[in-house]
Amino acid sequence: MNVVASFRAREKFLVLEIATDGANGLFFHLDEDHAIVIEKYVRGIDLAKFLARPWRRATQQAWEGEYLFKDHRRVIAVAGPAMATTVPVPVTLVREPADVKLPITVPELENLIAQEMAKIFTACRTEAAARLDVHELDAVLVGEKAGAFTVDGKAVTDPAGQTGKKIGLFIELTFTTRALFETLTPFFNAPDDFYFAESPQARLLALARVRPLPLALVAPPAVFVLEAAHGKDAYPVLYREPFAWNVDALLAPLREMFGVSEAVARELYATFLSGGCSAHAARIITRAIEPAVAALFAEASHRHLAGHVSFDAPYGIPISEAHRHGGVVFEEIPFDEVLDHAGFRGVKGAAAQGIEQHTLSHYVFPFVEAYFDKSNTEINRKLRRRLHWLAS
Repeated sequence: MNVVASFRAREKFLVLEIATDGANGLFFHLDEDHAIVIEKYVRGIDLAKFLARPWRRATQQAWEGEYLFKDHRRVIAVAGPAMATTVPVPVTLVREPADVKLPITVPELENLIAQEMAKIFTACRTEAAARLDVHELDAVLVGEKAGAFTVDGKAVTDPAGQTGKKIGLFIELTFTTRALFETLTPFFNAPDDFYFAESPQARLLALARVRPLPLALVAPPAVFVLEAAHGKDAYPVLYREPFAWNVDALLAPLREMFGVSEAVARELYATFLSGGCSAHAARIITRAIEPAVAALFAEASHRHLAGHVSFDAPYGIPISEAHRHGGVVFEEIPFDEVLDHAGFRGVKGAAAQGIEQHTLSHYVFPFVEAYFDKSNTEINRKLRRRLHWLAS
């Protein structure tokens, strides 16, 4: 089913992007033509103060699973890798010998997964705490889901009703810092399903709708890679590695060569990328930035990146045919392709708000993923209820 068909015209949304130094928010709604209409873009949101406002608390209040105020705004939140992380774990569940010829039931599956989850939780929280650079007790579980099921090695959409000895699956546990968890508690407790994810993962999942795996997103000081787990084409898993390169390296030689500020160097670089420089100036700039460009692709080679590689950069990367080799394709983020594939009819109001396409992808891509998310299955709903105690 086309997910867009289920959207209501004028339905309102807020996508929050949260980092260690604060949050930004994109407010928008959908019009009758399924276009995204931007209302405002707010930078530097103090989340604690924002959520403490009386009108905000009122619109999030609920009674027996229903909102007291119908004109609420659906909230989607993504956090940077310093604030959220997802740990994927492949597991195998072994059924009792007396049950192998009986169909798998949802309660049996729920019990088996919950038992396994309890076993892996401590190790996953330790890993998450190391990534988030917090004490283990301050790495809080906020999301858990099971997927990529197999029964005796055969891929199945849902194990319930199948017979067999072993159930294979991936369990993903999403953690955030205690400080952010406590700030966002009103949303985690709201009656709507609250989509919360690590920002690079949400963006790569959106890219995976229009590009085959593996995919990489270079977001210094790290590179995020989305791969098919153990050959399971339908189940992408996120990995991350350090990436020793900074996009500002492209501007540094221009600042030094021309003795200009960073803002002027950025304008000069943008003019160069758009082909607005004279041939002589373009040659000078090309020579100046070539060491930085060479260092970028050398680091990509060192990390053994494969497939399509995109760059999370506020300005473009000078990509040429020379950088498309060995099965690797370096490219700008295909924003319009993702939007079109999702069934949306463009974005209105971005120019008026001064939002560039690169910035827009940080909000639109998680929005796309939130409404194509298929993890809200019966088994995952049961697991969330059963494992709520772990979020403490």
